[in-house]
Amino acid sequence: MKMLLESDFTNFKFKEEKLFLQEAILKGNYSFKSLLQLMLHPDYKDKASWVMSGVVENNPSIVNEEEMGFLLDLLEKKPTKGVERNIWRAFEFIEIPKGHQEQCVHLAFETLEDKKSSIAVQVFAMSSAFKLSKKSKDLKRLLKEILLLKIENASKGFQSRARKILKELN
Repeated sequence: MKMLLESDFTNFKFKEEKLFLQEAILKGNYSFKSLLQLMLHPDYKDKASWVMSGVVENNPSIVNEEEMGFLLDLLEKKPTKGVERNIWRAFEFIEIPKGHQEQCVHLAFETLEDKKSSIAVQVFAMSSAFKLSKKSKDLKRLLKEILLLKIENASKGFQSRARKILKELN
């Protein structure tokens, strides 16, 4: 299995290149771990995270405990909006391991309440918060309170997802 290199992202501009790299990783031609490492590179982190979210969408089990910890630690370091969005998007497809649930739910609620977070990031974080709150009455109540406070002045996309989640919380 080959390591992804910076040169694999040098001329990366279009969806075709993203799909090519995504498929190569899914087939095992490139290492998923090397893709994650490129999410730290200042020039390629957004593109690498875009590929990562597509890989995870097509094979959620590719993310192991160590890689889950890497993604959560990256979120704590406040990455670019693109990296943050793609990590939260990937979490929609992953069953969060028990050992990482507390950190993930904390970050999801923090992101949901952060006025500087983009709408897309908040919506993806909302989904993770909902998924992780299903087993806790306190977390359900907190999520419901946050959504009810934010829904009135939120974007249409936020309102749509919030309504769906509120309906399931009731």
